[in-house]
Amino acid sequence: MNFKIIHLPKTQTEICLHRDCNEAGEEIVCIKTFVINSDGTELMLETQAKFASAKSAQSFVSDYSETSAKSFLQHCLKQDKIWTN
Repeated sequence: MNFKIIHLPKTQTEICLHRDCNEAGEEIVCIKTFVINSDGTELMLETQAKFASAKSAQSFVSDYSETSAKSFLQHCLKQDKIWTN
């Protein structure tokens, strides 16, 4: 699996994952979402994970769950000190 979108119904948030290669040719998975902060500004939150092979990156995307998506969202919000409604 090369991409996945997970919808979090409670927050009406979608987490998007996609497999890619970085400039060095390494396998990566990009994880992104958009949130609206308490000021009403839309922000994009993102991170990347690096993998040794395409197979392991594809497995990561395939195995990524709603629980993982919730953890990613909470981690980013806390790390970047973003407050949402």
